[in-house]
Amino acid sequence: MMAPTGTTKYLIDGLVASAGVSDPVSAIRLKATQAVDSFVAIFGEPDPFPLDLVALASFLGIKRSQAPPSFSPDAELAPDGYGGVEMRVNPDRPVTRRRFSIGHEITHTFFPEFTTHVWPRANSRQRDLSDPDDYLEMLCDVGAAELVFPRRWFTRDALRVDSACGIAKLADTYEASREATVRRYAEFHLEAVTAVFFGWKLKPTEKGRLGRAEQTNLLGISPSEELRDALRLRVQYTVPSISFSSAGHFVPRDKSVKNRGPIYSAASTGEPTDGEAELELGQARGTYGIHAIPLWTPIDERGPNGEFAVASIIRPLTTIPTIVKTFRGGPGLFD
Repeated sequence: MMAPTGTTKYLIDGLVASAGVSDPVSAIRLKATQAVDSFVAIFGEPDPFPLDLVALASFLGIKRSQAPPSFSPDAELAPDGYGGVEMRVNPDRPVTRRRFSIGHEITHTFFPEFTTHVWPRANSRQRDLSDPDDYLEMLCDVGAAELVFPRRWFTRDALRVDSACGIAKLADTYEASREATVRRYAEFHLEAVTAVFFGWKLKPTEKGRLGRAEQTNLLGISPSEELRDALRLRVQYTVPSISFSSAGHFVPRDKSVKNRGPIYSAASTGEPTDGEAELELGQARGTYGIHAIPLWTPIDERGPNGEFAVASIIRPLTTIPTIVKTFRGGPGLFD
């Protein structure tokens, strides 16, 4: 039974019905692929690369407004007063974020009734996917990834890459963030790999216990120093390939890596790093081949010595226990 007219569930059901597929994610991917294919059929392959998303938006009938977004720090789609829509993009955002935001707003036009009100891009790190509005926003992120990394080219290019430097260059080629590129690379990979995103965090049991101003310790270390020194590179979220999940592999949140090896090297030097290492990842412990790519990290989110957060592609090289639980987690899909 269709949801009531005007509800978010109605819009999602309408998307699925118009695409003729069985689920919303497949529907949004199909719509994005069709949009790229239609554009290329008329204008040819991108030259220079990557795909011009502003031109694609214009091709799809979306006007570009010079006004800044009113309801989002990034971008929004709004009625233009003439039955169409206009896109407002924050020009002060980095080009990689602007491109993803443009893709996100284009994707809103794949839903019915997209001309009825303003569609601001929301913070992907604060979404509850059980909420239909947040789920629709997540679908727009999925569509944006299809537009920023069109599979007709990305699958070909990703197959040629087998190093951390190669993945970083892939991000430059597509004018995309390293984080989004690593996610997409893992999603398309045919082998059992997973993208693991590490940030400098406390152990869950240490939160609220360390760094309290009223606390003292025998060594005379200040609470801020104690807090800083306790930070470790810990798993924030993962994006596994289909083969990785099918094999039953599971990397839990908050597991840490030691301050040595390729992942820490990328964090401390700021350079993409390859190598092998033993990783104590709970039931996923074992030896892994690793491509580690440092990410831009705000000063207040860096490690004790200014180390960066890291995105990594890891591939199991030794047999690890097989379990049935899988985990994707994380903020947005390709933000």
